[in-house]
Amino acid sequence: MPTIGVILLMQTPLFKLIGSTYSLIAIIGTLLFTGIFPALPILMMMKRGQVKDLFISRREERTMPYLFSLLAYVFWVLFLWRTMNFPKEIISIAIGCVISVVLMVFINLKWKISAHAAGMGAFVGSVIAASYFLEINPMWLIVLSILVSGLVAISRIFLKAHTLAQTIGGFSLGVCCVFLSSFVYTLIF
Repeated sequence: MPTIGVILLMQTPLFKLIGSTYSLIAIIGTLLFTGIFPALPILMMMKRGQVKDLFISRREERTMPYLFSLLAYVFWVLFLWRTMNFPKEIISIAIGCVISVVLMVFINLKWKISAHAAGMGAFVGSVIAASYFLEINPMWLIVLSILVSGLVAISRIFLKAHTLAQTIGGFSLGVCCVFLSSFVYTLIF
């Protein structure tokens, strides 16, 4: 979801004037830090038998992959901030994603929460926050992201990977973390 978010972000007026090389580096870096790097340890753990399936269905197996994801997401924030010099408003959105992963690590110790729904919630929160910061009105994107979030939640329930409460909890966590970190940023700066 962060990669799709950065691709969309590169289409906004703020980033449209920047060269295509910058956009490509931002997109590839985001894909690496939020997609590929978190997936590699899961694949290695599957190969060793530490994780039974790619979806990490058992709550007990999720802690280490979440910690690897957390580390990768922290490096993603640093990449956007220090290497790409993204505006601090956008960095606040990425920090909200990190906060949601931190909270998922702790929640997972007692209760299985839907990381897929949390990712979709973070995406919805990101679209809303970026719309506010960039002063644009992509109502179609907000509605579409909420509809896709609903489809993801329904699919997780249909696959018996999560309960309704776990998907609602995940979605709410994602939205709240991203939106609140952006809101706190506006209060401080």
